[in-house]
Amino acid sequence: MTTQVEALTSATGLISLLDESERELQFYGLSQLNAVADRFWAEISDAISRIEILYEDESFPHRELAALLASKIYFYLGEFDDALNFALGAGKLFDLDDTSAYVQTVVNHAIDTYIARRSAEDSQDIDSRLEAIVERMFERCFEMNEYVQVIGIAIETRRLDVLERALASGDTTNLLAYVQNECVDLISSIAVQEQVQELLFKVHMQFDSPNYEAVCLCLSKLNNPQKTAEILSMLVQQDQDKLLSAYQIAFDLNANATQEFTKAVVSEFSTTNDEASDGESLPVDRIKSILSGDETLKLHLEFLFRNNKTDMTILNQTCKLLDSRLSLAHNATTFANAFMHAGTTVDNFLRDNLEWLSRASSWSKFTATAALGVIHHGQVKHGFNLLQPYLPEDKTSVSPFSEGGAFFALGLIHARHGSESVISYLQDALISYQGQNADILQHGACLGLGTAGMGSGNEDTSNSLMNVLFADSAVSGEAAALGLGLIMMGSNHESTLMAMLDYAKETKHEKIIRALSVGMGLIMFGRKQQADTLVAKLLDQEDPLLRLGAVHMITMAYCGTGDNNAIRKLLHLAVSDVKDDVRRAAVTGLGFILLRSPEQVPRMVELLSESFNPHVRVGAALALGIACAGTGSKAAISILEPMLKDSVDFVVEGASIALAFILIQRNEAYEPKVAEIRKRFASIIENKSGEGVAKFGAAVSQGIIDAGGRNVTIGLTTNDGQLNAPACVGMLLFTQFWYWFPLAHFLALSFQPTALIAVNKDLKTPNLEVTCNSRKALYAYPPNIEQPVAQAPTKVATAVLSTTAKARRAGKKMAGSEEPELKKEDKGKSEDTRMDVDEPPLSSDSKSSGQRKNRKQGTDTFMVDNGTRLLPFQERFMKWPSGARYVPVKQSRISGVLVVRDTTPGEPEDLIESVLPDDPVEDEQGSAEDGTLQPPEPFEYPFDNDN
Repeated sequence: MTTQVEALTSATGLISLLDESERELQFYGLSQLNAVADRFWAEISDAISRIEILYEDESFPHRELAALLASKIYFYLGEFDDALNFALGAGKLFDLDDTSAYVQTVVNHAIDTYIARRSAEDSQDIDSRLEAIVERMFERCFEMNEYVQVIGIAIETRRLDVLERALASGDTTNLLAYVQNECVDLISSIAVQEQVQELLFKVHMQFDSPNYEAVCLCLSKLNNPQKTAEILSMLVQQDQDKLLSAYQIAFDLNANATQEFTKAVVSEFSTTNDEASDGESLPVDRIKSILSGDETLKLHLEFLFRNNKTDMTILNQTCKLLDSRLSLAHNATTFANAFMHAGTTVDNFLRDNLEWLSRASSWSKFTATAALGVIHHGQVKHGFNLLQPYLPEDKTSVSPFSEGGAFFALGLIHARHGSESVISYLQDALISYQGQNADILQHGACLGLGTAGMGSGNEDTSNSLMNVLFADSAVSGEAAALGLGLIMMGSNHESTLMAMLDYAKETKHEKIIRALSVGMGLIMFGRKQQADTLVAKLLDQEDPLLRLGAVHMITMAYCGTGDNNAIRKLLHLAVSDVKDDVRRAAVTGLGFILLRSPEQVPRMVELLSESFNPHVRVGAALALGIACAGTGSKAAISILEPMLKDSVDFVVEGASIALAFILIQRNEAYEPKVAEIRKRFASIIENKSGEGVAKFGAAVSQGIIDAGGRNVTIGLTTNDGQLNAPACVGMLLFTQFWYWFPLAHFLALSFQPTALIAVNKDLKTPNLEVTCNSRKALYAYPPNIEQPVAQAPTKVATAVLSTTAKARRAGKKMAGSEEPELKKEDKGKSEDTRMDVDEPPLSSDSKSSGQRKNRKQGTDTFMVDNGTRLLPFQERFMKWPSGARYVPVKQSRISGVLVVRDTTPGEPEDLIESVLPDDPVEDEQGSAEDGTLQPPEPFEYPFDNDN
């Protein structure tokens, strides 16, 4: 029979059987047509109506076979909806175990249809036959132990019952980690995301010894500070190991959760432990200090100051080459210095270039003073002391530009860790200054207030900023709008959003409307589908600045999710909108959405990088830089390198900054392109006929690629793989330097120290080492630029006359006869004076073999000390040495702040001494006497009064 079927050249005879009156002949015709459908589907499609009639005939005993054949024909015709409908009617004849393209395609379409109907508001009206196919698919996956596939489909279809069964059936611990790290953030519905988090919490708590680190992460996503505080209190009251776990959880919460959540945990934790005994008060205080961020900031300051490897030659050369009389050039050098020394507390460049600094005028003073906040970021205990020379005294303004910059600097120092005193001080500054220059001071105070209170959700603060906004001053209103977005970051606060949208339609100031469009995007950070309604409303507006707000809202709402619908919207706007600003922002937004899938971005924006529109090209460059930051992506570099020669200056600027993002912390041994691109930055700055904007980009790029003393990277995700909200927000605000230079300082929020920092039970850093199984040269700091050496003047050759040359040749001929005797004397003399050696010199072969042996032994493995640099791409080669005295409480990673357990607590510990003083202002003279390395003393900017 099979041979006869294969020998067929036409299905006409079989099709004619369908018109027979006998059921057996019709069945035979259907069965044979089903067997040859893949070959003769074009002929059979002409008889599809007859096949459908057989299926609809309820008296026909083989209706399922007719449905299967009709389904195959519609599949080959490309009508997948009809193919699925008839496949549902085929019942058991539709074999899910079949691996043919037909079955796989129909099954995929069935799952997509089921997902769409389950996601709809009215999910009750679902075909039971469709649900049966999906259930059969689930059972097949369970039989084959494909739990990861089950989890993916269960989350997409919102079948939490199936998800719970999958977690219980497989390796529960690993599957829980997979769902938390890889799946939850990709769920587009916030409600479903919360349901999944609640399920994860439930499954975690079913263990006899739950993983409290993962439990508290779930609780932070669910915004449940009360339960988190209860778990921490319970751990504190148990043994030493549980206490160390509590410390590690507190460090992780400080890194991954919002400021609003950590403050709420501290408040609940204080209430829970009011009756703690004296023995428990110290651990409780330590956990509060960790949650508030004080301990992490102190450890990062110590690391950045101790390991500062800034190459001052680069900065000094840039300062000399750029004309500081121009505001653009002065700002470029300011940013380069601020980024290079971010968090290091080292301001030597400012002290050594006071003449350059004194040339700053108006808003350049504002930017230069605000740079102190970047350099001293994290000095929360001494922020007021450091900025005292620049802050106004007795509420009397003398130099409004430098004083406004000092307000902004105060916020940058306390970014995400604003204490009540700092918030109150900046809030008071909004109403204390009136008069001609009040808007300048309010501008700095609004930016500082938003930065310090980022994500706090404080309504009193937001009301203060709203009052400044409604005053309708372009300068202060712009900063107030941005401050509102920072304070309410990710809150989806409806009343604030509506007030901002209404005011954006009323005001005539473009600066305010543009800032409101950014601020509304920040409020919708991470809200995903909840932002879709407002996005649709903004896209319908005629004002391009409001459409720009829709772009920022899509970018922030779906940041890091890789959502296809969001990508589709941005691509559509990138090629269709009539406003260049909207198109540029839409292309840049692709980098934010795909930051967890950087390998996809070069392929997606390659054609956009060659667009005729320079705004689209620069947007593609920034998208590559943001998504591929710190990866060293060769595909991205190959796209960006030609853009350094673009005919448009701001495209060169964007390409330079993007390359700096990508190549940060890469050396020439790891990526040979680094040296070439660094030279390219220098050549752009040295080019006297070059455009100022291109030089600005090159100078800023030099600061970014060596940021934080070459000890930080662009960290848009945390060490645990969670989305770093302040870093993403800081990056978006940095891109707004296109309109307003001072906003470039927000890039400091994206800087993440790359360090191995291990602390013991007393939160001190012990001396320890971790093994790295790779070549040390790949992770070394780039070499500093060699200082040019002044060469001594060379003597000019003396002119020789022809008669003189003849006389010299004659003299040489006469001396030739005595030469053999002289050679014999020299030979004897050299034999007598030869140095005696103990061993014969090595042959060239033995030398090369010895070098190869030493190279193999010396570079394959090396030790990394505690408190030193550990690069992200180096971590996969790290291994905690067996038998070590200190063992980490958290085994999933080695970078960042780790709490370690001492296996021999009775022995004395060798601790790393701090090089930072308790008070850099008071302890300055004493530090010089003991010879320890200390930060430089504070100084005052040489600014004249603005008045």
